[in-house]
Amino acid sequence: MIRVATFDEYEPALVKQLCKVLYQAFAVGTEHVGMVPLPAGFAEPYSAHELLVKAPVVQAYQDDKVLYLTAKKLAPRKVSGIEIPTTGVSEYDHQRALVSSAHIKNVTDNATLLARYALQEIGHTWGVHHCLDHRCSMYPPWTPSFLEGEAIFCTFCREASEKKIRLAKS
Repeated sequence: MIRVATFDEYEPALVKQLCKVLYQAFAVGTEHVGMVPLPAGFAEPYSAHELLVKAPVVQAYQDDKVLYLTAKKLAPRKVSGIEIPTTGVSEYDHQRALVSSAHIKNVTDNATLLARYALQEIGHTWGVHHCLDHRCSMYPPWTPSFLEGEAIFCTFCREASEKKIRLAKS
């Protein structure tokens, strides 16, 4: 099961659409569990890894995946000495992921882009790596062509996630 929790207010139709995309991509139940309180001591831009660690637990089962959404900025990270924007973070091959919509202009009209970021981070929780197919949501998000793709997986990434899902405990 994928549980979507929000730290900020989102249009219900947007969250519903996101849950539908996640359900179609992973073929597992997906539900919005509502808003959760932001842990104490956070100021914008949020430290993505720290927020993910301190986020409230909303899992019902051990192998549930949890996607936290925030409309606030995440602190940039350094890669090879260069600061790059952080759009999301996940616990690779574990349970939790975080995606920010702060960098998406008019998120309601750009739900596909939010869904691409969400698919990528949830894909990482199932241990799926970045992909070389620019149409796939697992394509690296820092590339210009990532912004133009659909919220879908290529055949390889779909099969990789399905294999992990079949091995899940519940």
